[in-house]
Amino acid sequence: MEKVKNLKNAISNKISKEFSAIIGGALFIAILSKIVMFLPFTPVPVTMQTLATMLVAAALGKKGVLSVLTYIALGIFGLPVISAGMFTVGYIMGFAVAAYVIGYMFEAKIVHNLPSSFLAFCLGELIIITMGATWLSIFTKYGFAVGFFPFLLGGLFKACLATYITKLIKKW
Repeated sequence: MEKVKNLKNAISNKISKEFSAIIGGALFIAILSKIVMFLPFTPVPVTMQTLATMLVAAALGKKGVLSVLTYIALGIFGLPVISAGMFTVGYIMGFAVAAYVIGYMFEAKIVHNLPSSFLAFCLGELIIITMGATWLSIFTKYGFAVGFFPFLLGGLFKACLATYITKLIKKW
């Protein structure tokens, strides 16, 4: 009987920790979404959501996508966590795909050092920017001109920053 009780407590603690991590990841993304810079030539703002998404994925693995989906749900339910409207839907969908891919790469130990970390984050940025620009192309024939190319340099910077932060936290 004691073993069953201990097992029940262990499972309950694990679920509580995972739930807390997922909610914490969603809140982290929401907080960093408030760091916004508008560019005059594009309807899409530059935010730090992508950085938060990548870091959450690196920390939580594939479960990072649950943080992203929770973040999206918070926005759908009316909380002011998403920085812009209709034009950014593709980028936000890209957060979920990138979180899963990055999370998988960290969980599967494909990412095992600094260069592989950087490449994983670059891939994540590329996924987000490509999905966003593709969505933006529905509304304007200049989707890639205003939604892809202007964000490449910032994406590279965020990939570098994510790599540096991950290096401080992880031990390879």
